[in-house]
Amino acid sequence: MFAELPLAPPPGFRKAIPDKVKLEVVIKQHSLCATCGEKLGKLEDTQFDHVPAVQMRCWDPVAKDTVPPSNDEECIFAKHVGCHAEKTFGSKASKRGADVTEIARTKRIAKETEAFRRRILAKNEPDVTVELGNKRPKKKWPSRPFDRRGKNGKPRSGCEEGSSEADG
Repeated sequence: MFAELPLAPPPGFRKAIPDKVKLEVVIKQHSLCATCGEKLGKLEDTQFDHVPAVQMRCWDPVAKDTVPPSNDEECIFAKHVGCHAEKTFGSKASKRGADVTEIARTKRIAKETEAFRRRILAKNEPDVTVELGNKRPKKKWPSRPFDRRGKNGKPRSGCEEGSSEADG
C-alpha cells in the first residue's frame, strides 16, 4: 500500500525563522509587502508568512520537518503586521479562507474521515471493534392519555350522556 505522510506537524512544532532567511526574503521582495506592495519598515516591524501555513503542510517523520521545509525561503513572504493578520485571522467581513479557519476545517475533516474509515473497516472485518463516540441510547417517548375534558374545562359532548345541551 502507499506510504502516507501524517497530515500535520506534531503539536508544539514551530522552528524559528533564521535571520539569514528573513533577510533573503526581504531582498527577494525588494523590501515590498507581498500583499499590498507598499514599502516594508524595519525588520522588527515586519512579519513573515508561511504559504501554505505550517499546520497545513504534511509532516515528514524521517526529516523531522514539514514538506516543503518550514523555513524554505521560497514559501515565506514578508508582510506588514496588518496584512499578515488579515491573512492569518481573516478580515472583519469574512473569516473564510483565513489560515486559522482552514487549519481548523482541515483538522475537523481529517478526524471525520478517519472515523468514517474505521467504521467501514469494522463492517468488513468483524474482529475489529470500533468506538462510535458518545452515541446515546434511544429514549422512549412518554405516552400520555388524552384529556377527557374539552375546551374551557367543560366535558366533551360525547362523554356525558343526557347532557342539557343535547336536549335543548
